[in-house]
Amino acid sequence: MTQKANIYYAWIGGSCDYGHKERAGAAAVVIERNGNIVMKDVIADLHTTEFRMILTLMVKVMQELPDGSDIVFLTNAAYIQNFDKAPTAKSANADLIEQCIEFKKRHHSAMVSIVKYHKSPLLIETHDASTEAMKERRKIKTNLKLTASI
Repeated sequence: MTQKANIYYAWIGGSCDYGHKERAGAAAVVIERNGNIVMKDVIADLHTTEFRMILTLMVKVMQELPDGSDIVFLTNAAYIQNFDKAPTAKSANADLIEQCIEFKKRHHSAMVSIVKYHKSPLLIETHDASTEAMKERRKIKTNLKLTASI
């Protein structure tokens, strides 16, 4: 992929663990500009989904990048393509979509581009980082339970 010099390319992905009762979700981002990695971040929580975590991280990215930026979120998660469309009564995570819409206004442009997962090393990195963050978040919860029972 040929990158334009002044655009922030935000490789963003997530993981969700439906196999546990507290269903952990996580998202990670690697941001490139001018061919250099300028930021990495990962978030995780319990009782949530990767969709919610990805939207949360998109809001955070749009908050932290300079006003007037051009941002391309690169992902294989097609369900975030409508991050900037007014939510309906049936929309999941309408609160975060509304935040995305508001923070997008601060920038010259912000868009989502769907890429092939297996051909995108930085996207694979975001998935691996979010999976690890879920494991760590689950450990924190487990340790809190052990501490509380003492």
